[in-house]
Amino acid sequence: MSVEHTPPSSYILRDIQEVAIPESISWLPQTIGWKVLGVALIIAFAYAAYRYVCYRWQNRYRQEALDVLRQLDPSDKGSAKRVFEVLKSVLRYLNARSASIHGESVLVMLDDYLPHNSSTIFQDNASKIWIDSLVNPSVNLTFEQRVEVIEKAMTWVTAHQYQGSENPQETPRA
Repeated sequence: MSVEHTPPSSYILRDIQEVAIPESISWLPQTIGWKVLGVALIIAFAYAAYRYVCYRWQNRYRQEALDVLRQLDPSDKGSAKRVFEVLKSVLRYLNARSASIHGESVLVMLDDYLPHNSSTIFQDNASKIWIDSLVNPSVNLTFEQRVEVIEKAMTWVTAHQYQGSENPQETPRA
């Protein structure tokens, strides 16, 4: 990119010789090695972006479940039932066979999806009271118990691991 300079118009500067402006240097790589490296970096970046998008797409159910759980109000007596509905829908998404389970077997299945090095979340007395409150209308949860159930559910949705096929919704139905 060359720029045309106009000679100075002043009487004193008229006889000064103009400095030769060097040609601009290309910023593009001149050797094939840099081009190969650039293409390899672009391919690696595209692959990493593709894997990230696939990961986010396959785990979008987690974000949807967490959004619903965050919106729950522990002072609402129906929040415990709504937590169960959210966790049950996540279980059905992961494994269609889990649609028919109920009671304490739901708690066992929820804990089965946790990583092996973590402790169980739902094998305590509060979780059993929670399941009983869903079936028996005379069992009511306190505000603190509802808060604990919501926190446990959020922890489970964040921490559970799927050990099945690549696409969980393609699990065959029994």
